[in-house]
Amino acid sequence: MEQVVKVHVMHTGDLKYDQSLAFKELNVIPPVNQRGEAYQQLVPVSSYLIEHPQGRVIVDAGWHEDIRTNPKEHFGEELYQFIEYRSPVGSSVREQLESKGLTPADVDMVVMTHLDEDHISGLQLLIGAKRFLVSELEWKHVASYKAKWYQGISFEPFELEPIPYGPYKLGKDLFGDGLVFLVYTPGHTAGHVSVLARVEGGWLLLVSDVGYAEKSWKELVLPGNTFDEKLALESLQWVQKFAERPDCVGAFANHDPAVLPGIY
Repeated sequence: MEQVVKVHVMHTGDLKYDQSLAFKELNVIPPVNQRGEAYQQLVPVSSYLIEHPQGRVIVDAGWHEDIRTNPKEHFGEELYQFIEYRSPVGSSVREQLESKGLTPADVDMVVMTHLDEDHISGLQLLIGAKRFLVSELEWKHVASYKAKWYQGISFEPFELEPIPYGPYKLGKDLFGDGLVFLVYTPGHTAGHVSVLARVEGGWLLLVSDVGYAEKSWKELVLPGNTFDEKLALESLQWVQKFAERPDCVGAFANHDPAVLPGIY
């Protein structure tokens, strides 16, 4: 019997922002609600638990519980003005692990697709996990000015290696058995990776923020913020092509309201 993994999609809360943050249409992204309700989007902030035969992996950390009581200090003034946020009790990555009978100590690896705040906010809730991974390129470009988010955590920046997938066929075979690949998909950020997991029925692609919804790769709409537009487009084109494969059971963006929590 072919080995597969299970992927748990978890929503750690919501995020409201101007639609231009998700789908590039303006040169300057306005603060939330400035353009009126018709231009706002309410989307999930996702985290994932992958159950692999050799261990458990958390992909992205979602919102921290601090945003329930101390949001302005947690986010900082600059980010605070651009978003609204919600993280109901029971929704944080720590609480969702607990609901499955797990603690951070039961997690073998925490993988960050990139180091944007809505992906690293809840990192400290995972202290106790055995390893924390991020691509070396991502670490090099942004780690120094986001240090407050991962105090008490020792990251292992990984080098990109040849793999069979992705726009540049670079990334990391996480367990060395072809079941979970970190796929180099730059453009939104310098060292952004997506996650390709072999689940029952085929491949599940966790797109992260290569695009913010299925519309992104179907219509090749870039995110509002990009490190490099050319790379971002090439990564979107690869997602578009991979999502059309008959053995791709799903391509999930981190902030797509159409992607529901569940086990895949």
